[in-house]
This record gives sequence, structure tokens and C-alpha cells, in this order.
Amino acid sequence: MSRSSIRYIDTTYMYGQKVTSNPVTSPFNNSVIYGRFPKVINRKSPIEKINKFLSSILLGLVLLSLVSYYFVSDGQKTMNGLSREIIALSNENIELQNKLDNLHSFNKVDAIIQNNTSLDTAKKVIEMQSVNMAFVPKVQPLPINYNWTIGY
Repeated sequence: MSRSSIRYIDTTYMYGQKVTSNPVTSPFNNSVIYGRFPKVINRKSPIEKINKFLSSILLGLVLLSLVSYYFVSDGQKTMNGLSREIIALSNENIELQNKLDNLHSFNKVDAIIQNNTSLDTAKKVIEMQSVNMAFVPKVQPLPINYNWTIGY
């Protein structure tokens, strides 16, 4: 009996799965390689599955944080613009309020003067001659003589 006619069936366990191996049958009669080779089952280990799952969750969280950072920075820029507009409008409002208060005070004074009869305007202008002033002699300035000394 030749080795190629014997068929081996081996039962092994990989990652908790039952794996059966069959002998390699070559289409060539005089093959160089013969023997029992287990079938290769390309299964991922549970650690690899967990790592891939956690990596995808981490990638999703990073993308979510980037998107939320964009919206927060855009909102901050909008708030800064609105703050500048509010300050400009407030300053303009203060200036207009001062002008309005000034006009109100002039209107109040004008209304009081018009309503008050004790303050009458002159109905006739009286012209008078100028008053002669007494003659004031001119005083000549006194000469100032200083004896300058160097070093004192």
C-alpha cells in the first residue's frame, strides 16, 4: 500500500472551532509533498474583532468631535460679531440720548421763558451817550538794574 492511497482524517480545534484536515491529493502521481495538512480556516480572533470595533468607535467619536468643534467655533465667531454690533449700537444710543436731553433742556428753558410774564422783552431801545471817564495818567515803568554775578 502506497502512501498516496492512505487517507488521514485529523480532528483538531482552533479558537474553539472544530477543524478537520484531509490529506493533500496531488494531481501528479509522483508528488514531492505528501502528508496530513489541516485545512486553513481564516477566522479572526476575538481580540482582533474587539480592536476593530473599538477603533471604529474611536474614529466615529473623533469625527463627531471635529464636527462639533466646527459648529462651536462658528457660533463663537457669530457671537463676537453680534457683541461688537451691540457695543456700537449702545454707544450710538448714548450719544443720541445726550443730544435728546440737550434739546429737551433747551425746549424747557424756552417754554418757561415764553410762559413767564415776569420776564418781558424790551419794547423800546433807549440810546444813551457814552460816559466820560476820568483821565488816568500813564505810569512809566521803573528801570530794573541787576548786577549779574557768575557763580552765585
